[in-house]
This record gives sequence, C-alpha cells and structure tokens, in this order.
Amino acid sequence: MERSSVRSEFADISRKKGAQDAKSKRANNIIVAVSALVVIVCLGILGVDLYHTYEAKKNHENIKNMYSTAQRTVIEPAQADLQADAPADTAAPQSGADTVEEVVYTPREILPAAQELLAINPDTVGFVSIPDCVYEPVVKGTDNDYYLTHNFYGAQRSCGTCFADYRNIVGDRERSDNIILYAHNQKDGTMFGNLDYYRWDPAYWLKNPFIYFNTNYSEDAYVIISSFVVNSLPESDNGNLFDYNNYINFDEDEGSKYSFAVFAKEITERSHIITGVPFDESDEYITLSTCSTEWDDSRHVIVARKLRDGETTDNFDTTNFAKNPDPKWPAIYYKYHGGSWGGDQSAG
Repeated sequence: MERSSVRSEFADISRKKGAQDAKSKRANNIIVAVSALVVIVCLGILGVDLYHTYEAKKNHENIKNMYSTAQRTVIEPAQADLQADAPADTAAPQSGADTVEEVVYTPREILPAAQELLAINPDTVGFVSIPDCVYEPVVKGTDNDYYLTHNFYGAQRSCGTCFADYRNIVGDRERSDNIILYAHNQKDGTMFGNLDYYRWDPAYWLKNPFIYFNTNYSEDAYVIISSFVVNSLPESDNGNLFDYNNYINFDEDEGSKYSFAVFAKEITERSHIITGVPFDESDEYITLSTCSTEWDDSRHVIVARKLRDGETTDNFDTTNFAKNPDPKWPAIYYKYHGGSWGGDQSAG
C-alpha cells in the first residue's frame, strides 16, 4: 500500500512537471514568436525609412538636374518680356465722364525651367539654390502644414517639400515684402539640411553670401544679411518671441510691432554675422527657416535682400564681413551656456 502511494505521488509530480514544462515551452514559443514579429516589424520600418531616404535623394537629384537642364533652354522672349513693366493695353476713358485709366498688364512668360516643375506640381512658385548647399523646388499650398509631410510629387513623406508661407504673394508682378521659405533640416543634406554650415561656421558666408531664388517668371539673386537662431515658443525666452515668420508685409506705422524698423533691429541684433551690407525698407527680402538643434523649439533663420540695380554677384563687396562677438540669443541659451546679452535686454 505504501509503495502504491509513493508511485502515485511520483506519477502526480511527473504529470505536474510535464504540464509545467509544456506551459513553459508554450510561453517560450510565444515569446520567440512575438520577438520575431517585433524584429520583422522593426526591419520593415527600417526598410521603409531607408527606401524613403533613397527615394528623397533620388528625387532631389532628378529635380535638380531637370531644372538645371531646363534653365539652359533658350527661347525667344515675348514682346511683353522685352518691355516687362510696360502696360500691354490701356482702357480708353469714356467721353464726358470722370474716369481713371485702367492699366492692363500682359502676363509674363513662365520660364522654361518653371514649366517643367509646374507640369509635376501646379503649386510650384519657384526654385531656391545656394551653391554646394541648397537646391530645392519651392511650392506654396493653402496652409503651412501640408508640405511638411508631403514631397514634391504629392506622396506622404517625412522629408516634406520646401514651401513658401501660404500668405506670401509670389506672382508675375506682385510679391510680398518678405518671402518666407520653410524646409526640414534633413540629415542627408537635402531640403535645408546644409544651412547648418552657416550656423557652425559664420565665415561660411564668405564662401556663399548669395541666395538664388527664381520665381516662375524671373531669376533673382539675394545677398544674405543675417543668420541667427531663435525660439519658436515664448517660454524659451521669458515670454518674448520674435515671430519673424509674421514679417511678410511690413506695417507702414513705425510704432507697429511688424514695422520694418523692428524687423531690421531684430535681425541685426540676433545675427551671428556682420556683413556690412546696407539694407532698407525699399529692398525685397527672402527668409529661409528650418529647425535647429540648440534646444527643442529652436529655429535657424537666414535673411537676405535682393540685389539692387548695379549690384552683381561678381562685383559685390564682401570685405566688411565680421563675426558678431555678442549676438542676441533667447534666454534659454544663456540658461544652459551661461552669460548674458550685452545689448539692451529691455528691447526683448
């Protein structure tokens, strides 16, 4: 009887152990399966990211080459282009009535290179380039969100597209005082990824002081007058915010926050470079904006003005360049790096 009891007890132990082993094996199999699934998903995500990176670089090169080739296309200028600023027709005043002559302008011809881009994306408004630094088509949507996540071909991609602020006017004869362009700071150097050169080494300006921004109707050169890093949230600067992106058309009231005087003061005090280039309210401006890495909401901003009559990229004087020894940073910068701005802090 005792032997039978012992055998039964061993049998129970053996069954329990077998059940536990089976459970353990099932658990291990589940863990292995889940781990394998996680690895597959991660590899899939990585593969998609790598493909999108490859695709973005390929698209970048294709568009750059296509645009450069189209730029070399020679066409006979239309008569309207030979007299670009002359009215094509003037409505005759009615007899016996006080009327104002209505000037009707003939639209400018769209440049061949722009035609190539417009055939792909009708939102195209131009092409921006800095030698060895930036080569990007520029679009303008109905908001400032869509092209953050969609490429030039309309596909949803994290690289986005370089785009002008939707409030800007970039027409054949009309334009905003300050055209603002946004693009991601891509690690592969596409979009505005290479603008970091100006941030890392202010003397890079001496190598590349010009921005070339071609609209659909004209090819224009701009000289960079300011490069700075700024906060996009007030809490990073004790409640202060230089919202450079809202200086699209300068207010005529000099007391206004969005007057040219305030704009000029801010971009001068904050700039990491001193160019010695004169600029005033009569000039036309372009601003390039991208994310920076100093803190979470930092933005790297470059401002340039259009070359004036008589100025060329070949004869421009760059001898007055200097590195700004005390640029104005937001308060968060001094929190982490120490020091303070030596200028008028009350100017905010």
